[in-house]
Amino acid sequence: MLDEALEESLTETVRDAGQPETVARRLTAWLKQMSERALAKEDDARFLQGVFDVLELEDDDAD
Repeated sequence: MLDEALEESLTETVRDAGQPETVARRLTAWLKQMSERALAKEDDARFLQGVFDVLELEDDDAD
């Protein structure tokens, strides 16, 4: 089980970084799974890819 204060801090940090709420939800889901059991590398990769999929990144090369 994940501490409620940690979840709230994570959500606030993601919001402050200008990222969509989906990022916080996916990170929270990942942390909850890790707190319940050891994840296989494939599971970690799946969660990480899910976070990457919703991150909003700036294109520094765009002119």
